[in-house]
Amino acid sequence: MILAVDDDPAVLRIIEAQLTRHDYVVKKASSGEEALEMLAKLTPSVLIFDVMMPGISGYDLCHLVKREPRLRAVPVIFLTSQGTPKDFKTGHDLGAVLYMVKPLKADKLVNLIHMFSPAPV
Repeated sequence: MILAVDDDPAVLRIIEAQLTRHDYVVKKASSGEEALEMLAKLTPSVLIFDVMMPGISGYDLCHLVKREPRLRAVPVIFLTSQGTPKDFKTGHDLGAVLYMVKPLKADKLVNLIHMFSPAPV
């Protein structure tokens, strides 16, 4: 199961459509706060975070996830419009395995997800 967190409903729909087509189960959250509530009960195989969200940012969310022993090993992928070298470094320093810049290239996302979570059989 993959948890995608983005405040843009269109981005969440695209992520869900692309990944469910490849047999992944996708849960969606529209804020960092909603994601934290879900993560209290779920342990996804991959997390996809936007950076710029109202309230808890994707960076803050990643920091909180990596402090939680149960979630520490879950790969985090940032999918965001923030694409400066400083942004990439911040994402890496927080423990993300990948940092992708929007616009979303759906086939690339699916291929990268396969690296961290093989599609269910």
